[in-house]
Amino acid sequence: MRRAILAAATLAAAGVLAGCATGPAPPVSKNQLTYARSFALYTVYWAGPRLDGFPLTQADGIGDYNSHVGVTLYYGNCEHKSLLALGGCTLPLRITTVLYLPHSNVSFGRYRSIRMHGVPAVITAGGDEIELYTGDVAVDVYGATPKITRDAAEHLTSFNRPATAAWPAFTPPQYQPGVSYAQLGKQAQATGDTGTVGPPGDLQPNAGTTQ
Repeated sequence: MRRAILAAATLAAAGVLAGCATGPAPPVSKNQLTYARSFALYTVYWAGPRLDGFPLTQADGIGDYNSHVGVTLYYGNCEHKSLLALGGCTLPLRITTVLYLPHSNVSFGRYRSIRMHGVPAVITAGGDEIELYTGDVAVDVYGATPKITRDAAEHLTSFNRPATAAWPAFTPPQYQPGVSYAQLGKQAQATGDTGTVGPPGDLQPNAGTTQ
């Protein structure tokens, strides 16, 4: 999941911001910000309008939405071309929120489990990536350096809804992070639980929870 998200987000950013590669990208327009915030399928996360000197320069909206890719907010512009960067574009920071799909963390390679904002997360890619688990989504933070990534992860908050005492920005994940479909199937067989989880509804607190 995370590799597909990384590829799609990078290629999209390259197309959107390529024209700004020779100079600083302007901050995202007020109209685009309002449009992006109208996304209501689930909570989207960001690190504020500016992070470590990089302004928010682009934000996906409902018209860009692909359930397999999620919603991405981009900071800064294409800094340089690199053989290691998909699409030839290296962004200082991007934050993707996507509906969580069960997957094993083996694909991360080396990673370290931590807690941030009271919920589980993993640090991988030498610190350049942090994946955080909350509600029914995963929040993938990709930075050009471990410092940018960590700063962004620490400043994460809800983007398209206000955080309240009744519905805080971060709630416990409604799934088991790092557990694949195959592992879930074995657990279900062992417990006799054959139930399934349906698709989430529009953005709203889940009944019977503190969201």
